[in-house]
Amino acid sequence: MLSEGLLFKEDVILTWMRDRFLRNLVSNANTARPDVKESFSRLQLNPYFTFPALALLEPAFCFHDEHEKTIYLERMRDFLHKKISDGSVVFVDEAGRVGWLFSWVSKEPINAIQSMLKDYFQKPFNVGVGKPCSHLQYIAQSYRQASAALQHKFYRGTGKIIYYSELGNYESLLQYPSDKEKELFDTYKAAESESEIAQCVLNFYEEMLRKGPIDTQNIYDTTVRLLVGVEKRVLAEAENVIDYERFDVVSIVKLATLDEIKQYVIHFLIGLKDVLMYGQKESHRSIIKKTIHHMEQECQYASLQSVAQKVYMTPTYLSLLFKMNTGKTFIEHLTDIRIDKAKDMLKSTHFKNYEVAEKVGYQDPRYFSQIFKKKVGLSPSEYRDSIGK
Repeated sequence: MLSEGLLFKEDVILTWMRDRFLRNLVSNANTARPDVKESFSRLQLNPYFTFPALALLEPAFCFHDEHEKTIYLERMRDFLHKKISDGSVVFVDEAGRVGWLFSWVSKEPINAIQSMLKDYFQKPFNVGVGKPCSHLQYIAQSYRQASAALQHKFYRGTGKIIYYSELGNYESLLQYPSDKEKELFDTYKAAESESEIAQCVLNFYEEMLRKGPIDTQNIYDTTVRLLVGVEKRVLAEAENVIDYERFDVVSIVKLATLDEIKQYVIHFLIGLKDVLMYGQKESHRSIIKKTIHHMEQECQYASLQSVAQKVYMTPTYLSLLFKMNTGKTFIEHLTDIRIDKAKDMLKSTHFKNYEVAEKVGYQDPRYFSQIFKKKVGLSPSEYRDSIGK
């Protein structure tokens, strides 16, 4: 009779042999093994599956080191081996994930297994599920699909079950969206709160992904380029540069999901805002003062585009800056200026109403009368008559 120690040793060796065999099986995508059922039987594994499929499970959290991760994965494998009694096979793959080989007809327990793991370990788990295949010897294809599904956690988030069959194709990002970076920067400069900064970052990524998910490497590359671009713009505009936390490329590439990347960018831009704001308030007041001066001097022909050009700003940024500093939109303030000038002309000149309208920037006399009455409460003629009384 074998001693308890020897039994334990043989069990460990058998587990190691199973893991090694299954790792080789799923990694040899181009080599179908006709003797796979015999190999399963020799390793005391169930060789009979109805449309075999493979799922990959991984903890959705970080480990201090590889040793801790290895121990955790072995605990996961042992836990699942005890809980699953339908002939499924559990192993640890080369990439540090737990593989689960099962019959597709019994795929319903996937949710239950994820819940069991979460309840037992008190941690979330990601699950990627490949398509079923016709024969066990082709399981490597399902393994590759499960791995691809698992990578889609980048978009879906952590703690999810992701089926390869649900995934679409990634779009290609043909060129860096420089115009969207400029748009983000203009909005970012005018932002008054952290929530507004967060929103301009979310808008950037939403626009970039408008046509669908793109390759994750493109996301990382674009994020690094965005942060470099915004940082350069801020430093170019800042009169005095104060200390701030620079972004870390290594930290970015370690982020596992798009949400984590967005939060990193938001955090960085919030910190960088202090550099931009240092000495910026006085500059903003000067710009608004010059803007209003041009609006008053040229109200007949003034537009957001023409005035923005005179103060060396983009129309989008000037519009945001104007609203932030005056509480009014550019058009609202320009309308007030035009109506005030029209009132002066109606008081002190004999210009006809249509002439007054034209001189303050309205080509349509009826539209001018509507705006005037809305602002003053009287039509231009009624206003002139009230002044004469």
